[in-house]
Amino acid sequence: MPVSIEDMLANTSLFSRVDRDELHQIAGWVQIQDYKPGQVIDREGDLGTTLHIIRSGSVDVYQAYESDDQTLLASFGEGDFFGEMALLLGRPRSATVVAKEETECLQILRNSFAEGATAPVLWAMLQHVAERLAHADETIGEMHSH
Repeated sequence: MPVSIEDMLANTSLFSRVDRDELHQIAGWVQIQDYKPGQVIDREGDLGTTLHIIRSGSVDVYQAYESDDQTLLASFGEGDFFGEMALLLGRPRSATVVAKEETECLQILRNSFAEGATAPVLWAMLQHVAERLAHADETIGEMHSH
């Protein structure tokens, strides 16, 4: 039996600090989308408007996907998410995301989020994004010290 949308959100690190009432509200914004193997979910350079949370399946994340120089940046599976910067900033995608297999995602559109997000939800997301940024800074620091 599939996990409920609220439970899926609660088990995602991005929303793990959000209380049940807030999760119920966020669940109301969710749309479910299915992808076939090899289908592009987000394309590098396109305007980002959607957060994706993988409910089942898996994806690969590439830079320069359609070139001879393509680089696999990451792979994500069930419970992982991508597109949080699009949700907050609405900027162009920094990478292309491709379904590796049959994949089902929970999606939250930026418009729904912008209209309904409360301070506790924004605070929880800000903490998570700050942690990711701190990790990226550490990684860059380690790269420069070698």
